[in-house]
Amino acid sequence: MKNVVITVIVGFIAGLVISGILFDVIKYVGKSFNRASVSWNISKAEKSYSEGRFSDSVLIYKKVLPKISEDNKILLAKTKNNLGLSLYKNYLTTQNKEEITEAMDLMQDAEDIYLETGNNELAEQTSQNLVNAGLSYQP
Repeated sequence: MKNVVITVIVGFIAGLVISGILFDVIKYVGKSFNRASVSWNISKAEKSYSEGRFSDSVLIYKKVLPKISEDNKILLAKTKNNLGLSLYKNYLTTQNKEEITEAMDLMQDAEDIYLETGNNELAEQTSQNLVNAGLSYQP
């Protein structure tokens, strides 16, 4: 009887350890899959943009943006900037005023994030994108 109780207790503790480890492994694999999915989709969006398929680029960037961690500020800013540029290029053919407003907001967000992270060079490039698109005034 004593061996059964000890076996049950040891089994219970082992189960807790294994389940904790399994949870961590599952969590890690999930994060890795998300990162791979985000990278793959960003590559697809960049390819669509370079091929002049701006509406496809917009759809892909909009799909991937919510999957980017708020902690990954540089990737978040880059994606917002690229989505803004895609929206602007798409606006040139659709003349949809909502796209131009969204583009300006996204690129301004990207610039703010770059400034927050101390990346003045990328902030300046994003600011220049706004100016080149006629979405802000140059001082």
